[in-house]
Amino acid sequence: MLPPEVNATITHVVGTMEGAEKTLTAITSVDTDLGRLRDDIDQVISKTTQTADSLRPRLADLQRQIAQLGEPPAKDAQPEAPSIAAERVRLNAEASELSGAIKTLEVTWWRARQAIDKITDLRLQIFVRSLTERMSSPLFPSLWTNLVRDFPAVSWRLNYNAEDWTNSILREKAGVTLLLAACAVLFLLFKAIVMRVTRSRRDPSQPLPSFFDRAATASWVAPMLALPGAATALALYGGFDYLGLLYYPTAAPAGAALLRATLIFIGVSALLSAVFAPHRPQRRLVDLSERAATRICRLLQVLAAIYAADLFFTAVGQILYFPLSISVVQSLVASLAFTGVLAGILLTPFEPALRVAGHTGPAAPVARISPRWLKIPLWFAAAAILIACLTGYVALGRFMAQQIVMTGVVALIATLLFLAIRAFTRESNAGTNAVGSVLEQQFGIDAPRRRQLAWLTESVLTVLLVLAAIPALMLQWGFSGPDIRDWVKSALFGFEIGQFHISLVRILLGILLFTALLFATRLIQRRLRDVILAKMDPGIANSVDTTVGYAGTILAAMIAISYAGFDITNLAIVAGALSVGIGFGLQSIVNNFVSGLILLIERPIKVGDWVVVGNEQGNVKRISVRSTEIETFDRASLIVPNSELITGRVLNWTHRNAVGRMVLQFTAGPDADPRHVIDVLTKCANLHPDILREPKPLAVFEGYTATSTEYSLRVLLPDIKHGLRVQSDLRISVFEALRGTGVEAPHPAPDTPPLAHIT
Repeated sequence: MLPPEVNATITHVVGTMEGAEKTLTAITSVDTDLGRLRDDIDQVISKTTQTADSLRPRLADLQRQIAQLGEPPAKDAQPEAPSIAAERVRLNAEASELSGAIKTLEVTWWRARQAIDKITDLRLQIFVRSLTERMSSPLFPSLWTNLVRDFPAVSWRLNYNAEDWTNSILREKAGVTLLLAACAVLFLLFKAIVMRVTRSRRDPSQPLPSFFDRAATASWVAPMLALPGAATALALYGGFDYLGLLYYPTAAPAGAALLRATLIFIGVSALLSAVFAPHRPQRRLVDLSERAATRICRLLQVLAAIYAADLFFTAVGQILYFPLSISVVQSLVASLAFTGVLAGILLTPFEPALRVAGHTGPAAPVARISPRWLKIPLWFAAAAILIACLTGYVALGRFMAQQIVMTGVVALIATLLFLAIRAFTRESNAGTNAVGSVLEQQFGIDAPRRRQLAWLTESVLTVLLVLAAIPALMLQWGFSGPDIRDWVKSALFGFEIGQFHISLVRILLGILLFTALLFATRLIQRRLRDVILAKMDPGIANSVDTTVGYAGTILAAMIAISYAGFDITNLAIVAGALSVGIGFGLQSIVNNFVSGLILLIERPIKVGDWVVVGNEQGNVKRISVRSTEIETFDRASLIVPNSELITGRVLNWTHRNAVGRMVLQFTAGPDADPRHVIDVLTKCANLHPDILREPKPLAVFEGYTATSTEYSLRVLLPDIKHGLRVQSDLRISVFEALRGTGVEAPHPAPDTPPLAHIT
């Protein structure tokens, strides 16, 4: 049997859905209780999901137990034991009951989703119908006739409620007086503190701070500017509530509407003051002159006041049940006032600030239509509001006016945050940025990696900003909060494409996890290089460092891919399917990759070795899994594929150790005594400090010709890399010794110039 709470939940959600579906069927033209109905259906979805998820593990356990009992015996087979048969019947009955309950919950879940879709469509229809409903045009007398007819009744309601509330205030005269005095003192106190804290102490002659510094300043100046007004409004509302002056049926909602409108105006006004910073050019976030910034800031604050007042009077009209004519005129006045102020802003020249040091001349004139990309669309919007209001579409005009204000606020905040992100991650004129400075000072990361991490930081922050701005804009443009929440949840936390479940949040977190693990791998490599590998052979240190780097990268990729929701087994299947293509199309790359692994493990060539590859030679600088970098003695980089080093012939002078033999050729005149020359060569070799004494240097008489005698000197060096210097030293000492003992130089061959010295 199912637990009682499960039966109760199923009964409740099914009953709730049946009632919601009946309510939706009855709603045709008015937006009645759609919000409450949507909340009830959301609870149904939540409860059905939780209950079904709690039952599925038990069902899976029962199915495993049934599978362990095996298949029931065939019809003609020997019957199973009674205890096993009874257990099978019990398990099947319980599993059937659980399966039925889960299916009921799933069906209810789908009914709830369909109901939500219907609510969304119905709300959209009502919203569109309310905006496109045409009223009487203000150009015709019918609207004003209705206003004159309805105004006495509205005036009586206002006077009645105002008189009732005034009498209540008079009864609490002492408390109200004390409250007003306390609020006035509170406002003046906060105002004085804010003025003292936000006072600019920067010398105007100093260079303008960076945008990031100005944005950081505005981030705390804006709340400080809003603090006096917001604190006073909240204290006043709380005081009236404490005195019992908001207990009346109309006073409470009207007071809440007034508080909401006041806080909106205070917040927007403070934000505008922080951005445009009248009389504070060192803090201004926009490139405007003092006159333009002050005028635009004040006009935008007037727009915010019109918007807040319109919201308040609309709420009062709903509370006091104003007739349609009053609401139409109120919306008309607000829209026309908004259009007038917007025209004033658009007629203001956006003069840039003069930021060139020593500039005293007048600023270049700026066209009133500039910038065109901003003002031309706003002129069209203002004209559209005016035309809509004059043709009777007052609701549409009011909606457009309100959306320009709130969309502008959201766009302004998003733009400032985006510019702050760019100032934080991109290099300034000085060639530095905040992210790069932190990475360089705290972690010692080189410039290319700093630029990569700065780009990644900017991309992530920009994506997060967009994800935050889009729902805010959608909310302002009439979409409901639950719908936005569902869409955002579906987009970020999972949607289906075929048989694949994709979650943008998990993908983003997977990218961040990969970056963090890769960063940790680099820190581990750096720690190993500084502490452990520095004391080891350079070749072994390079192999260990490279292996740790690639192992960390592969591990980070696998963890990130798994966390992002991709099944690694599917990747293995894809890799198997692509193996044929890899075998043919990427054969050389795979060959070089395997050869690189052999070089790192077998180490026939290691970092620091002196190698000869074909006609080129130099020191090995780096071994990767695809190629090896050799720095020639001309300081050029020779990139050799690893497969050539494995399958080809390579001369490694320092493979086992740095000891190497060097052979020098010398010639003397035809009459020179070979024994004397050999003694001189041996003595010079024994006197050189960089030549090994064991085995001893060996001088050999190679032969003679009609014009010369030829000799060779074979020596061993503890470090063959010093061979060029040792050759030069030996040739100088042998030349001086032979010349000092009178050994003649070889005779010049016929038709050739004489030799200048012994070689």
